[in-house]
Amino acid sequence: MAVAQARPASAERFILTERQFSRIADVALFTLTLIIFTGAAVRLTGSGLGCPNWPRCDGGFLPPLQTHTMIEYGNRLVTGVVGLPALAAAIGAYRLRPLRPELKRPALLLPLGVFAQALLGGVTVLLELSWQVVIGHYLLSILLLIAGATLVWRARRPAGAPSPLHARPTVLGTRALAVYGGIVLVAGSFATAAGPHAGGAGTDDYVERLSGVSLETLIKLHGHAAAAMGVAAVALWVYARVKGATATLMRALTAVAVLIAAQGILGLIQYHNALPATIVWAHVSLAAVLWLALVFSWLAVGKATR
Repeated sequence: MAVAQARPASAERFILTERQFSRIADVALFTLTLIIFTGAAVRLTGSGLGCPNWPRCDGGFLPPLQTHTMIEYGNRLVTGVVGLPALAAAIGAYRLRPLRPELKRPALLLPLGVFAQALLGGVTVLLELSWQVVIGHYLLSILLLIAGATLVWRARRPAGAPSPLHARPTVLGTRALAVYGGIVLVAGSFATAAGPHAGGAGTDDYVERLSGVSLETLIKLHGHAAAAMGVAAVALWVYARVKGATATLMRALTAVAVLIAAQGILGLIQYHNALPATIVWAHVSLAAVLWLALVFSWLAVGKATR
C-alpha cells in the first residue's frame, strides 16, 4: 500500500483563507477609489504639470520641494501604492484555498488596469493634459472600479452561492439605472473638460479646453440628465421595496438615491458660485462613490425570477 508523501513546507507558504483574500480585495477597491480622489485633487489644484515629464519628475526621480510638484509627484506615488494590493489580489486569487475560479478574472484585471493607468498618466503629462486623454484617464479609473467591486462582491459571498433573484422589472430597472448613471458620469466628464479647471493653473501652464460647445450648455445637459436619474432612482427604490427586494439590494439603492441627492446639492452650489475648485473636487470624487453604489446595486439585483 502506497504511503502518501507529506507536502513540502514551501507548498504551504502564501496560502490564503477566504477571509484573508476578502480583506485584500477590500483594500484593493479602497485604493482604486482613492486614486480617483487624488487624481482629481491634482487637476483641481492646478498641479497637473507639476512634473512636466514622465516617468521622472523635472529630470530626476526626486521632485523639487515645490507645492504643485509635490502634489503631482504624490499622486504618482499613490499609483504605486494602488498597484500593491491590486497585484496581491491577482496573486492571491491563485493562492486561495479552496480555489475560487470566479475570482481569477476580476483579480487579474486589477494590476493590468493599474499598469494601463500608469502608462495613460504618462501620456497625459506628455500631451500636456489634453482633455481627451484626461477624460480617458478618468474613465479608465471608473471602469477599474467595476472589476474591483465585482471582486469584493464575489469574495464576500460563499463559494457556489446562487445569484440573487428579483422580479424582472426590478432587475431591468436596476440595470438600466446603472447604465444611465454611466452615461451621466461621462457627460459630467465632458462638462469638466470644458470648465475652468484645466490642471495647469498652479504652474502657469496653458491647457487647451474642450471647445465647440459652451460650458453652460454642457452643465445644463449634465444637470438635467442627473435630475432625471434622481427621479428614476427614487421610483426604483419604492418599487423594489414594495416587491420585497433583499436587504442588500435596498441598501445599495438607498446609497444610490442619497448620493444622487448629495451630488445634486454639490452641483447647484458649484454652479451658483462660479465653480470653486474645492466643490468641483468633491463633486468629481463623489461621482466615483456613486458609481460604486450603482455597480453594487447591479450585482445585488442578480437575475430575474421566471
